Amino acid sequence: MSTSPALSQSSAPLLGDVFEQLLQCQKLLTAKELSGIVNIKAKTIYSYVEHGLIPHYKIESNVRFRGREIADWLRDRASERFKCDRSGGSSRS
Repeated sequence: MSTSPALSQSSAPLLGDVFEQLLQCQKLLTAKELSGIVNIKAKTIYSYVEHGLIPHYKIESNVRFRGREIADWLRDRASERFKCDRSGGSSRS
């Protein structure tokens, strides 16, 4: 049996691809659209909004996200985590 080339190309997107997708977004994204790009459930994204953890815009009852701001937010979070891991532990006293 031969394997289909489509199967080998269906791997998860690389982090660089996620950042490129976010940076190329010209319109505000819905939670569902953002969910598809960053692979986080829309319900979790709404929870981040509720707790003020993610940059967002509220228009009446609608929540929207700017791709560039989300890309920056992700980089900041990755940098904080990386700094913590590289320092040999948490910054707690």
